[in-house]
Amino acid sequence: MLHTHHHRRSRLQLASITVLLYAFSSTLVLTNSFSIFPSPPKTTPSTPSPSPTRTPTTPTNKNNNDKKYTIKICHNKDCTKHGGGEALLDTFRDLLPASSSSSEDNSSGNTIVSIESSGCLSQCGKGPNISVVSPVVENGNNNNGENMNEKMYFGVEDVTTASAVLDVVTGEEYPIHLLVAAASIAEAEHATSPSKKETLLTSAISAITKDDDPALVNSFAHAHALYLRADARLDLLASSSSTTQTTTTTTPNNNILYGAVNDAKKSTRIHPTEGRAWQTLSRVQEANGNIQEAMDAVEEWARLNPSFGTKAKREMERLVGLL
Repeated sequence: MLHTHHHRRSRLQLASITVLLYAFSSTLVLTNSFSIFPSPPKTTPSTPSPSPTRTPTTPTNKNNNDKKYTIKICHNKDCTKHGGGEALLDTFRDLLPASSSSSEDNSSGNTIVSIESSGCLSQCGKGPNISVVSPVVENGNNNNGENMNEKMYFGVEDVTTASAVLDVVTGEEYPIHLLVAAASIAEAEHATSPSKKETLLTSAISAITKDDDPALVNSFAHAHALYLRADARLDLLASSSSTTQTTTTTTPNNNILYGAVNDAKKSTRIHPTEGRAWQTLSRVQEANGNIQEAMDAVEEWARLNPSFGTKAKREMERLVGLL
């Protein structure tokens, strides 16, 4: 009888993921019927130089009215191969404080930057490429965003160049702590050692939380670093378990797992719409023996990232078998 409730709930969760997957397939039919970029950018391409000075403050709007920018990251295979795509999209998101997020309330007139993925920008060989859509400001007024300008930037391949783009495009100086954190996160993504990865991510988290600035503490970079560190700690746990089976490792391993669970939970609280954070939470909850909590996290991951619906459904079926 104890298992009946779990299996009934499990079947409902599986059904919900199937519906999400079907909905996503239907959406693809609609979105593939038009081109995001019907024509080439109208302005002369340029590559920015890094800003020489930075101040650790949240950016403020110099014109006292709303300024909204959209940065489109090319996800074509050529740009992705050279450091573009999802990795570059994450880098831009890591550089933005919470007050500059497109999901934040803009009633105070903050500069708002939206980061989006795009198809090929027709400049293969010069990538990674991005396109920036920005308001045309006349006499200190952006006319409520009625007039927009689109400009291409080429060779945006690292944290420093991405930071320079933000400085040049928006005219703002972004927190130096986020630049430091973003560089550590990017390095951690390429680290092959779990201990090295954990060290780099701990450094990033320390930089973000150093001044207890809400714009940094609630930033994507903080959530990003937390769920990546949770992953690194799981890898550390697996490495420790495979090399040593003595009872002397029990307490250290428990501490590593406890830290991974806390990191994953905190990440989902800071950025509840980040599907990868929920995916990581599922992994750490399973490692901690909390199968139902792991299933709940998978369900949320599937809801937020329908493109992984099939993978999430298989993962849910596997977890059901562990009940």
